[in-house]
Amino acid sequence: MSLRSGASSRGVSRTRLGPQHTAALAASGLILAVLVLAVGVVASAQTGSAPAAVDPALVAQGEEGVAPSQPLTPTIFLPLVSRPEPLPSNAWLGEYYANSTLSGDAAYTIEDEPRIDYDWGEGAPSGLPNNRFSIRWTGKWGFEAGKYTFFVYADDGVRLWLDGELLIDAWAPGLGWYPAEKALATEGVHTLKLEYFENIGEAAIQLHWRRTDLYPTWQGAYYDNNAWLEDGVDFHRTDSSIQFDWGLACPDFLSACDNFSISWTADRLFEPGTHRIYLYADEGYRLYIDGVLKGSGGWYDGQAGGSEDVSYPLEVAALSEHRIRYDFHDRGTLAEARLWIEYLERPAWTAQYYSNRSLSGDPVSVDASQETIFHDWGFGRPNKKNLPSSDNFSIRWRGDRYFHSGCYRFKLFADDGVRLWVDGELLVDKWVDGRAEYSAPLQYLSTGYHEVVVEYYEHVGEAEIRFWWE
Repeated sequence: MSLRSGASSRGVSRTRLGPQHTAALAASGLILAVLVLAVGVVASAQTGSAPAAVDPALVAQGEEGVAPSQPLTPTIFLPLVSRPEPLPSNAWLGEYYANSTLSGDAAYTIEDEPRIDYDWGEGAPSGLPNNRFSIRWTGKWGFEAGKYTFFVYADDGVRLWLDGELLIDAWAPGLGWYPAEKALATEGVHTLKLEYFENIGEAAIQLHWRRTDLYPTWQGAYYDNNAWLEDGVDFHRTDSSIQFDWGLACPDFLSACDNFSISWTADRLFEPGTHRIYLYADEGYRLYIDGVLKGSGGWYDGQAGGSEDVSYPLEVAALSEHRIRYDFHDRGTLAEARLWIEYLERPAWTAQYYSNRSLSGDPVSVDASQETIFHDWGFGRPNKKNLPSSDNFSIRWRGDRYFHSGCYRFKLFADDGVRLWVDGELLVDKWVDGRAEYSAPLQYLSTGYHEVVVEYYEHVGEAEIRFWWE
């Protein structure tokens, strides 16, 4: 992020006029000259003589300083209107203040900020005091018509407006998550304004939004020391996605890490066409669609199919809402639960396979029909026909993915290295050995297709790569 405007000696931000603003001012001057000339012509027609030249000194003296013999040419005074800089489209204009009340002149401004996704810890933005500062962000963003939820995390106070309507008002010290729901009836550009202040201690602010009719949150019912969803819910929680790998642990608010269960439900709007629901559960799962059991694995004693990737198709004839329910339980040792829904009417991924860890040389094979990047090969390998070993290989996936306008956080779980590009921007660069989950910065995407590239390498041991967004 770069500072686009310099600060004067009084700390007032100055923004240089771009070519479009210069052209606008020139056009305004031309219009003004034409208006004055036209009025003069009308006046001369009424008096039957050519307009007389006006002495600037006489005009300065006022009407009494004009000689009576001179025909009067009407003088039009047009007010000088201060035209503010246009707000950036799909970007933020940030005003940064060295106080906690957004008062006085901003210390500086930043144009074209792509996201509000900051965690300064005990620090602060460059040039501001570590405590008691404030920021105002304003921007115009493209939205589709639909139901949206705005998610704000702040430490400390925050306020959010949409088209002048106050959606969130938490202007007080403290930290928290603040969701706000809003239905937009019209597609187009809407104005957002976010105000934030830091009191003392740690400082963080994050804002994102998504169409929650298409990408709903999951309502989770958690059962402690109960693997069968029985005897009453112990905890309720909203989860953005179902992508959990607890290892030998469990959710930190549960006490029995070897004997718990969860039931997630979401009402989601599905577009016409073929969808596929991918899931993994260690140990057991049940999947319901609109109350009908579609499949289970590892749920009952002796039942196979729990600790392996499975998928279920969903055919949708028309735009419609369907309820998805995913039951999960852990009965000992490792605990992992994942679910991902892919719309198969979009283009498939093209995968290039390499028999080395560096994606170098020519690929040993290419597969242009992959539905998703959601794989756990264990100690094995993909493409057994062409890859000579289950170690020391790499893969590059490339595909145009369709997104509805909104903010997305891309995530990857990989063993070992991984990189991610979206529209040519490198968002994740973890080209290292190890098993971990990685998050990309928040990314706003307009409605339409966007190019996504995922690169992965496996060194030795287990091989796993999962890619999703929320």
